[in-house]
Amino acid sequence: MITSSRNNRVAAAKKLRRTRVRRQMGNTLVEGPFLLEEAAAAAAQIHEVFALEEDAATARICKEQGCSLLRVTPQVMGALASSVNPRGPVAVVSIPETPPLEPRDSVVLWDIADPGNAGTIIRTAGAFGFQVIATAGCVDLWSPKVIRSGVGGHFRAPPIVDLDPDPGVLIASGLTPLVAAAGASAPADEVVGIPVPVALIIGNEAHGVPGRVVDTPGVNVFSLPMPGGAESLNAAVAAGIAMYLRMNAR
Repeated sequence: MITSSRNNRVAAAKKLRRTRVRRQMGNTLVEGPFLLEEAAAAAAQIHEVFALEEDAATARICKEQGCSLLRVTPQVMGALASSVNPRGPVAVVSIPETPPLEPRDSVVLWDIADPGNAGTIIRTAGAFGFQVIATAGCVDLWSPKVIRSGVGGHFRAPPIVDLDPDPGVLIASGLTPLVAAAGASAPADEVVGIPVPVALIIGNEAHGVPGRVVDTPGVNVFSLPMPGGAESLNAAVAAGIAMYLRMNAR
């Protein structure tokens, strides 16, 4: 039983809250029973799992996966976890390798900054069968906050990260970029149904998609109808609507 948050293995796990350390080590933290099960089901490499003494379900998963189980006190679990009143477990898991870019329907997170938005888009993309791509300017998609918001989507379809911020890369890969932008003249239903793989680009919450991207030849711009008069939609909401429209138009 680990009783101190100063324990070497606990301290090493806590460092994985930092982006630099995650990238250096190639590991991240997964919190909660559901996410641990999702990681195990996807055959992710689970290095060690911190769990409370009475957590029998986690002990079973560790036995099945052959990974190290470390029992901790509630106080140590509170130091490891990022949620309020955590019941664990918290696991150290390898970040899957970035998959190759494929010519199939995708959603592109263009400098998305909010972890909740990023995770929600990944979750929705997984539900609708979209490939997830992110530019290098995005929030770290493998941060514990984004993983928690993704509700397992990271492991069902690992995102492609650090895309070169040039829409020409998407076009060269066989994707037709589509940008959802408030005020665009083309309505969504005229654009999203094109008979080729598309890349739905969702821009930064504060600044949207850069003008140089919108003006690139081969990039199509559309708007979502907002008869209520709102200036714009939340990035994750806009992404979800656009993916749903595209899914139904295939």
